Amino acid sequence: MGAILQALGVGAAVLLPVMVIVIIAGYVAVNRGEALAHAAAGHDGGHAEVAASAGGPQIPFVPDRDPNVLEILGLAVVLFTLVMGGLLGFSILSQM
Repeated sequence: MGAILQALGVGAAVLLPVMVIVIIAGYVAVNRGEALAHAAAGHDGGHAEVAASAGGPQIPFVPDRDPNVLEILGLAVVLFTLVMGGLLGFSILSQM
């Protein structure tokens, strides 16, 4: 039972900073997109300065088409496989 709790603790110690980084990156991305959308729409709410200082394009990116479910599912499978392969490799290297 002690080994299981130790493994869970190590997993939590690895995933907690990753989740914090993901949440911060998502927050920043949403705020930047909101500022760019307000600047593109011509609103003057103080967001134009933020959009100009962001260094990105003044017009938000609009894709030509929406991705379908199979494309998203394929990307998720690829990313999951890469992450699990990386964790397996890390586990093998840590046992040597």
